[in-house]
Amino acid sequence: MDKYLIKMPIKSKTNAVSNQEKPVAKKETPKMSAKQLKKDTPKELKDKENTGEDNTPKQTKSGRPGRPASKRKALDTPEVKDEKVEADSENPPKRRSSRVTRSTRSMAEDGPPSPEKEKPEKLPFIKYKGAIKYFTESQDIAASADDVLQWVEKQKDEVVPMAFDMEWPFSFQTGPGKSAVIQICVDEKCCYIYQLTNLKKLPAALVALINHPKVRLHGVNIKNDFRKLARDFTEVSAEPLIEKCVDLGVWCNEVCETGGRWSLDRLTNFIAKKAVDKNKKVRMSKWHVIPLDENQLMYAAIDVYIGQVIYRELERREKAKLKNEEEFKDQNGDAAFKAVKALGETFLTKINEVTL
Repeated sequence: MDKYLIKMPIKSKTNAVSNQEKPVAKKETPKMSAKQLKKDTPKELKDKENTGEDNTPKQTKSGRPGRPASKRKALDTPEVKDEKVEADSENPPKRRSSRVTRSTRSMAEDGPPSPEKEKPEKLPFIKYKGAIKYFTESQDIAASADDVLQWVEKQKDEVVPMAFDMEWPFSFQTGPGKSAVIQICVDEKCCYIYQLTNLKKLPAALVALINHPKVRLHGVNIKNDFRKLARDFTEVSAEPLIEKCVDLGVWCNEVCETGGRWSLDRLTNFIAKKAVDKNKKVRMSKWHVIPLDENQLMYAAIDVYIGQVIYRELERREKAKLKNEEEFKDQNGDAAFKAVKALGETFLTKINEVTL
């Protein structure tokens, strides 16, 4: 039976796989390759570059490949630029920080900033337009001092205020030099400048003038000036002058009930609402050299002129204060006066109605 059976060849799995159709890559025809190698037109390249589709790196002028077009800055067409301008005008860019600072917030909600944070007001400089009488020789100084002394004796007032100040050279190597200039002012329209460089001793008329019983010398830190003058000229005694002089800073604290030490500049700001031009070149100049120039003469005159103005103003305020205090005591009694005084009332302005 077996001889009649025909044995067929058994196909193995490997043969089955090998006999299956294998994918064969199609060969590109000349027509297809020409179509793919077709270059884009300049307009198409420009559009691709603007839209970011063109990622092919371009060569720079040096021949090296540049960045892909997607990483390069897009070049907008005129139409796109016009659209961006319109969008920016409708929606302006926001500021980097929307946080409101304290100063702007206070200005928006509470009005202007607080006074202590405002910049200090620039006050105008004092301008002196009066006469300046300048003397350098001993006999001329004596004659001028005698004229002023006679004018003082003719005054009916028991006290004649006289602004007094001094100048001297200063060196950082040798320290202060000898007293060189004395300036006085008894009338706001005239100031006297006496230069002491050529004097070995002060004229008797000048010593008599500053020691006259009716004369009340005043200034800022004036006591130190008297001590300096007494050291340089032995015919002057500092103690009698110190006893009857008036320190304008101390007097201001008493009348206006302020505190602290005052300079002439600060006191001028507070009382006269003016500023003193304390030019360092003039202030530290050679006061012993004859003659003084115009800037030195004006500087010396302004120092005593503004001193006289401050004295008159403090005198006026003191009289008004005493009058207001007496009127208040008469109307309300001493107990009410003490109570109001404890609350900080200075009585520099008249009180019409007081509620206790």
